[in-house]
Amino acid sequence: MAKFDSKIVKGEDQCNILVGGTLIDGRGGDALVDSAIVIQGQRIAEVRISDGLDYGDAANVIDVRGKYVLPGLIDIHVHYADWMGQLFLSHGVTTVKDLGNDIEWIASVSNEIEQGKISGPRILYVGNGLDAPPPDRNTHVGLAGEDSAKRAVELLHSKGACAIKVREKIGPELLAVVAEESHKRGLPITGHLKRTDARQAAIAGIDGIEHLSGFAQALTNAARERPADLDEWQLLISDLKAFSLIDLSAAEELISFLVSRNVAIAPTLPIWWRMAFSYRDRFASEDAKLAEDPALAYIPEQIRALWANAAFFEINNSAELQEVQLGYAKTLDIVLAHYKSGGEVLAGSDTFFSIPGLNMHRELMLLRDAGISPLEVISIATLRNARFLRKENDLGTITVGKLADILVVDENPLDDIGNTQKVSLVMKGGQVVDSGEDANYFVPKPKPQQSAWMLKNMARNERRV
Repeated sequence: MAKFDSKIVKGEDQCNILVGGTLIDGRGGDALVDSAIVIQGQRIAEVRISDGLDYGDAANVIDVRGKYVLPGLIDIHVHYADWMGQLFLSHGVTTVKDLGNDIEWIASVSNEIEQGKISGPRILYVGNGLDAPPPDRNTHVGLAGEDSAKRAVELLHSKGACAIKVREKIGPELLAVVAEESHKRGLPITGHLKRTDARQAAIAGIDGIEHLSGFAQALTNAARERPADLDEWQLLISDLKAFSLIDLSAAEELISFLVSRNVAIAPTLPIWWRMAFSYRDRFASEDAKLAEDPALAYIPEQIRALWANAAFFEINNSAELQEVQLGYAKTLDIVLAHYKSGGEVLAGSDTFFSIPGLNMHRELMLLRDAGISPLEVISIATLRNARFLRKENDLGTITVGKLADILVVDENPLDDIGNTQKVSLVMKGGQVVDSGEDANYFVPKPKPQQSAWMLKNMARNERRV
């Protein structure tokens, strides 16, 4: 990322002005050429044509002529780890929604970033995933019944969750209880589905569906239970192959129903479908190069080893590969049909062992491949993601009153959405982000193996019952 010669002074009253860039503000309208964005403290005070603007002696002027100015990206699906913060920021991702971490830990990390104790994106979080027992992961909570479901939503809300997420084994009846309790508290509910299909989830009150999960179950005879004899890779391939069996004419009726229920979809294409698309080898090369970057030596060795080895994303059986590729083609058709029908499509990277930040740009590329225009893709990754999170008053557009989360890129993303990767400058909350990698970067509070706080408080509820 190129560095600007800017003398920014930290402080609430500092006035920074980005001058001369072409502004793509996230709302989906025409770009504003030769813009001026006046930032007072953390928020945007004025947006206008730069001609005739009186900068004032106290203002710090940042010249971005010839560049393109966008809202900071919002990644709506990540699995945050303690080494990820700097990578998100350096790629222009200023806000993330974390799914499935221990609520006490992720709330602590989010607060420390907000207080400036550590660097990282603004973290909104759902906390522990809610599932039928037994939970598949130590950070998930198995719900024994209606009272348990109500208690879990109450606890997550009390710790600042921005949304609630349900998991594969939950049934429609219990999902409906979780949805009702979430909506009482103004929280959207999202899910990674399997036992409950997409139609049943919409009837139960779900607001968002991750990975298009539950679609194959609603439209084919795809398995609704996790087969005991499949490992994680085999399970993923089995799920992907099920999409190849979808009848797209039947999918149109399901999409219409979901849109009528205001159900958003977050396809998370870069990880789930990497075996199938044409960028696979290119992405593998990019990942391997970053794995060798000495500036990233602070990242755990086992993570960098995963980046260096793309074997997880290879299918050697040609017939099986063709099934997955057909499933991917149908997935892109479903995404575009949902969008054209007026439904919300959201952008998330599903960052787990992929490159934080970079994988979000890949999601934008794949949404463009689905047939959504670059201007609309930018709006999805900014305003529409913010709207789903009920944060559109603060985030998602470069307009007066919003937090000054800004991404400046060297080349026009409306010509090629891949140009969002050509990052020149990032601002979060009105402050320019340091683009350098800190070899000593870490999150002070270790990530727990189990969710002691949730388990303890859920147990108290069970004793009362």
